[in-house]
Amino acid sequence: MKLSFFEKFGYGLGDTASNFVWGTMTSFLLFYYTDIFGITAAAVGTLFFFARVSDGAVDFFMGAIADRTDTKWGKFRPYLVWMCVPLGVVFTLTFTTPEFSMTGKIIYAWITYNLLMILYTAINIPYSALSGVMTDDPLERTNLNSFRMALAQVGGLAVNALTLPLIAFFGGPGHQTKGYQLTILVFSIIATVLFLITFFTTHERIKPPAAQRTKLSEDLKTLFKNRHWIVMFIAGLTGLTFGIIRAAAMIYYCKYYLGVEAVKISILNLFSMDEISFFLVLGNIGFIAGAIMTSQFVKLIGKKYSYITTLLGLAISCAAFYLISPQHAWLAFVLQLLSSFISGANATLYWAMIADTADFSEWKFNVRTTGIIFSATTCSQKVGLGIGGAISGYLLTTYGYVAGAVQTAQADEGILLMISLIPAAGYFFIACVFNFYGLDEKFCHEIREDLALRRVGGEATPAAA
Repeated sequence: MKLSFFEKFGYGLGDTASNFVWGTMTSFLLFYYTDIFGITAAAVGTLFFFARVSDGAVDFFMGAIADRTDTKWGKFRPYLVWMCVPLGVVFTLTFTTPEFSMTGKIIYAWITYNLLMILYTAINIPYSALSGVMTDDPLERTNLNSFRMALAQVGGLAVNALTLPLIAFFGGPGHQTKGYQLTILVFSIIATVLFLITFFTTHERIKPPAAQRTKLSEDLKTLFKNRHWIVMFIAGLTGLTFGIIRAAAMIYYCKYYLGVEAVKISILNLFSMDEISFFLVLGNIGFIAGAIMTSQFVKLIGKKYSYITTLLGLAISCAAFYLISPQHAWLAFVLQLLSSFISGANATLYWAMIADTADFSEWKFNVRTTGIIFSATTCSQKVGLGIGGAISGYLLTTYGYVAGAVQTAQADEGILLMISLIPAAGYFFIACVFNFYGLDEKFCHEIREDLALRRVGGEATPAAA
């Protein structure tokens, strides 16, 4: 099941589209709510926790619905067409500031943000599961997810490079609310077009067993018997919790701790951006490079040990941020590039291994529930996103952050911890847990060979592991 360059590229553009939404939420939404929209960090923390955790539960049902979808286009591809326009509309509304009272604004934020999360789930769960049915070749899966992660960061790079300049262009001095609204409208249109390209360039090849008829309760029971997936669930939950704490603190770190907001950087005398945007863009560039190089790491030591290595690398590189003083801000830019390179390989490996757990489930239990496995995995990340977002808001409040003001030493220390030692501890914990993951290269090869025999009616090794 070899994939052409154009199919891999087309699939990856779906995550470019997704990251116009996801990247904006993780990098700008907390700041938008506190400094532009005008509600407190604590109120945002509560909203993030409720919306993301509850939406995580919705993921299970979305995966089950996708598994049971049967159209001439397949199980997962139709959702790219059905959901792209509603997602774009609600995304724009989420970054629209109404002339309401504080209570009215909080209600508006709750309605639009919760709806945004549901629609994002409705398109992203099928999109993620699609990679599990395009090919069963392990190296092709790694390459496919390399395209996905690299092109996701193209979306993230566009968000980080263009958001602040576009806000200034559309809004002008004193009209940031209008600037945010029109900027997100542009992002929504781009995302819609990219989702449609993914639909037209991809194909579903792996089908569940012809006689498969299961209930949701049975699917969930099978899911939690899959010990390898459980390890991935813990890794996703913990990784997103600490990753979101770090991502949410980035703008605050640049603006208040490093104090680099006002400096403009010119690139080849053609384009200029403020240092905050440049800092974020460096992260995207490093991530793309890491994603592209992932298959080389896999060839050397396999997916499992490559993943553990990236986790330890992330723990060390995040902890190193704690040692950088504002007087040596350039070191933070260098470290941002390095840590993002490691993160790119880490994310690529994660999604490639999720597809392996779907193969294991079919091999062990003779039931293929790709949608459930990917949706449950995304659920873990949504819960982590909610917990991380809530903790971010609470930590800023606890350390005495005041929007738009000169921060106290205590607030600066809190912001620094959020991008350094706190996430470093989380990544080190995941590296320890991941030693219990058992799908190494040899085992995955045996599973793939057995499943290939089953699909053509041959004999297969009895599932015993």
